[in-house]
Amino acid sequence: MSIERGLGPALCASAVAWATLVVAGPWLASRPELGGTHLSAAAYGVGALVCHQRPDRSFHLAGAQLPVCARCTGLYVSAALGILVVWSRRRSVRAPRLAAWRSRLLWAALPTLATLVVEWWRPALTSGFLRAVAAVPLGAAAGVMLAESAGFRGRLPGCERTRQSV
Repeated sequence: MSIERGLGPALCASAVAWATLVVAGPWLASRPELGGTHLSAAAYGVGALVCHQRPDRSFHLAGAQLPVCARCTGLYVSAALGILVVWSRRRSVRAPRLAAWRSRLLWAALPTLATLVVEWWRPALTSGFLRAVAAVPLGAAAGVMLAESAGFRGRLPGCERTRQSV
């Protein structure tokens, strides 16, 4: 397997592992016998790089805050689910059309954008649950796009001709 063919599935598997780690972070912290404290610390460290981690905007499980806020949790978990849905189909994937995906991602981002605007105007009107639910369409669309792009094995029209003429 070439690096190019293995990179897409590895990236998708990493996204699923990250979403699992985000949700399992608090539980892992209490499991040192499984190496959980190190995994949990890594999750919270990476979470700090990508998220504000504000306690009032985060979910809490088992009495502990998740490594990322509710919106990020919604994005990551729904992206992982989108990837798993594509993988479960197990069929050949056509080349994704960039223009179509741009449009899908824009529409999928609208609920998240709406919650951002409401938060700037009236912060008390958006709960963590609402932020997470609004992020689901964007996360799922991004996950599906990533998995479909990673599963594409064909050639784009004109690539062979371009390589031969150079």
